Amino acid sequence: MGDAVVIGVVVRAHGLHGLVRARATGPTLELLRPGERVCVTDRDGRARELELVSQSPAGIELIIEFAEISTRDQADALRGGTIAVDASHLPHGHDPDEFYVRDLVGCAVWIGESRIGLVREVINRPANDVVEVVGESGELLLLPFTRDAVRGVDLSGRRIDMRADLIDLSTAAHAPQDGEPHAD
Repeated sequence: MGDAVVIGVVVRAHGLHGLVRARATGPTLELLRPGERVCVTDRDGRARELELVSQSPAGIELIIEFAEISTRDQADALRGGTIAVDASHLPHGHDPDEFYVRDLVGCAVWIGESRIGLVREVINRPANDVVEVVGESGELLLLPFTRDAVRGVDLSGRRIDMRADLIDLSTAAHAPQDGEPHAD
């Protein structure tokens, strides 16, 4: 599998005949059809390619059958694992303001004419997503990823422009680095 993207997490075994319950991390898992292949990585980090036989909704989860999994013990071994597909399977939206979180990782974050760092991670929080930015001096910054805070995203240029008043640039360079003590 080329550029693998996680599209779901196996929650637990379901029944006695190898079915699993999974929670989708986005819309892609529900769009897969019988016969398609996915990469399932178990909780111990072992990856294997499995063929989707069927899936059906079960509340906020999906009940999934894989051709290669036929017993409860085999299904239970996948508990806590991830389900991934090649990035080419991801649906492409028509809205230019829509993009995948994975596309933001590695983008440079700018406030005005100042580059403040690179996106290391996007954290999904109840109120809004937060971009974790590693600053130019190694400091860690957490910035809201909202329509109000973000002035623009240029994925081809790998650049995110943020509102100028989000942080005080004079103190951001002096923020404690990971593991350093700081005053509260």
